[in-house]
Amino acid sequence: MTDRNRSYLFIVVAFIVGLLIGWFLFGWQIAPVQWSNATMQDLRAADQQMFLAAQAEAFALTQDSRQAVERLQTLGTQQQVADLSAQVVQQAEAAGDMVTADRVRAMTSAVGLTVPAAAAAATPAAEPAAQPADQQGGGNLFTVLGLVLLVGGIALAAWLLLRGRSAPAEEEEEEFATEILVEEPLPPARSGRPAGAAAAAPAAERGGAGQEFMAAFDQGDVSYDQSFDIEGADGSYWGECGMTLSETVQGDPQRATALEVWLFDKSDIRTVTKVLMSDYAYGNQALREKLSSRGDAVLLAPDLGFVLDAQTLRLMGKIVAMEYDDSQAPARGAIRKLRVQLRVMRQAV
Repeated sequence: MTDRNRSYLFIVVAFIVGLLIGWFLFGWQIAPVQWSNATMQDLRAADQQMFLAAQAEAFALTQDSRQAVERLQTLGTQQQVADLSAQVVQQAEAAGDMVTADRVRAMTSAVGLTVPAAAAAATPAAEPAAQPADQQGGGNLFTVLGLVLLVGGIALAAWLLLRGRSAPAEEEEEEFATEILVEEPLPPARSGRPAGAAAAAPAAERGGAGQEFMAAFDQGDVSYDQSFDIEGADGSYWGECGMTLSETVQGDPQRATALEVWLFDKSDIRTVTKVLMSDYAYGNQALREKLSSRGDAVLLAPDLGFVLDAQTLRLMGKIVAMEYDDSQAPARGAIRKLRVQLRVMRQAV
């Protein structure tokens, strides 16, 4: 698992854990939902019965049946009010409160309701108290489910982290795949390479890591331009690469200050280039901007690596040797010797 993926995983896990903790701790314990402006039908049955008894007492004082009808309508339909009245009458009689029972009968009779004796008898007095218990049971169920989800999320996150740490290091390789160009040895002579350079640099090597060349520049080669053919195992032409003189110090052809490494892919319409610059060329703003128009600027340094990508080919370069000629100004401006290893691999498409 890469560092970027591990960071994303930490963010997701932290978000889930925070969401669950905030949901149950804050939403259920610290600041639970408070109901307000509820209608009469939303009240518990016991509260509805108390309201109906209060309306019966008010009706006994005012004998205003119209007002009683308006208030009783908030409790629901006529049948619901009649059933509720029967429950109030039954509870009042059971408690010996005959005054309340008579007031409820008088009110229901005045508004045209009939208290069903069967309904009153069949309704147990303790039934209204069952509703809060059900609500409490539902809340407990949600709490248990939330805790299960929280524990499961934490366990899943821990498993993913442990799995990522135990993954083999090979999974963190580059995103693109490459294939070996050729396996057989390369003939010692190659077309396009100057005779002097061929004697100084070894022939291209082909092995399990790709096809390798060695570009060699020495001071005094005023027409330096070294190229290498890139071929398939069957000898088919796939492209070329090489290194050429790019810029000299103040126009002196004997003193090179920048060289270009290039890669041509026959499947691509462009040639990709990087410009290897001396300290003097890289530090000269005007000169660096001029050379950057030919390719990406690269400051020369021992063992420096760089990459050129074409459509189907990739060139991985490495500076294996370099020397400056500081016999004349500017310092670290003229390149006396430069050896660049060029390794070409074919990218899977």
